[in-house]
Amino acid sequence: MSMGLLLVAILGMSNGLQPLCTEEDFQQAFGSSLQEDTGFIARAVFDDYLEQILTVEQDYSCEEEIEAPPVGVLMLQLSKEQAVDELFDTLLSSLHVLNESAEWKINIANLRRTVLLRAREAKNPWHGVVWVDIPNMPAKTILRVDSFLQNNIDEDRTDRYNGIAMQTLGETEKCRIYEKQAMERWGKYLQIIAPSINEEVLLTLYPQLDTGEEVLFAKQWVFENITDINTLASVRQQVSLWSTIHNKQNQAVVDLVVKTRAQLGFDPWSRGCGMQAGSAIYKIKNKLLQKSAEIQEFNISTIDVILNLLTKKQRQLFEEK
Repeated sequence: MSMGLLLVAILGMSNGLQPLCTEEDFQQAFGSSLQEDTGFIARAVFDDYLEQILTVEQDYSCEEEIEAPPVGVLMLQLSKEQAVDELFDTLLSSLHVLNESAEWKINIANLRRTVLLRAREAKNPWHGVVWVDIPNMPAKTILRVDSFLQNNIDEDRTDRYNGIAMQTLGETEKCRIYEKQAMERWGKYLQIIAPSINEEVLLTLYPQLDTGEEVLFAKQWVFENITDINTLASVRQQVSLWSTIHNKQNQAVVDLVVKTRAQLGFDPWSRGCGMQAGSAIYKIKNKLLQKSAEIQEFNISTIDVILNLLTKKQRQLFEEK
């Protein structure tokens, strides 16, 4: 079977097999480096990896057909992911010995980060807690993230699966143990990537943050449909004011979430281990809802101000869009 057909077979049978290094991952990580002397050997190593992945998938496919309670299925999935992860570790170790250049090491680190963080996102009971994959980080940060993943991903995987299992069984206190550990690891990851966080990364790192897309859409519509210089200047000024306040509002939300994860060991944006009325979790979730409502109200009032800068006919055109 050709390598192309082999990968198609793997993807077709895998049912979300993770952590899986695809052809695209491999090519994107190494790029032109594969044209060097070690490229042919690296390609052979990767092809061998694909064959071994297929073997693991076939070995587990029969076991998955056996009826088992939900937690039993989870533990089987964990075992399967651990087996696949071992193959990925072997792939990276084999690639590592082929070339000692700094560029090659960065390529391997980028590949590890891409594959492992995608796998983590696919099975994460604390969906609000993101180990964001930031492209184009400085080499020093890339290597720090790589070291962090090597030291933490196995324990994190086990905690995520155990967290789901405890949720399923209703074992709240045991669930909280795994959640607390997950929050501590996230905090360490946050410290490493902090210098590389910009506005775009922030929205990926905290996917529940308000993007203000309604305000930005109103601004875009005005600049595409209105030609009056004074109106455009007023809208630009209003949006600039909105952006400053909106960023502060979002930062207040981020500060509360980070503090909650660090000090209380739970994520207020995830279903987590459940909550009781009157508890600290309940109060913080309500506080976040209140802040969200305030931000939304500010967005609406800003749009209203922008529309009031338009003529009656222009406003009608906007409302008919």
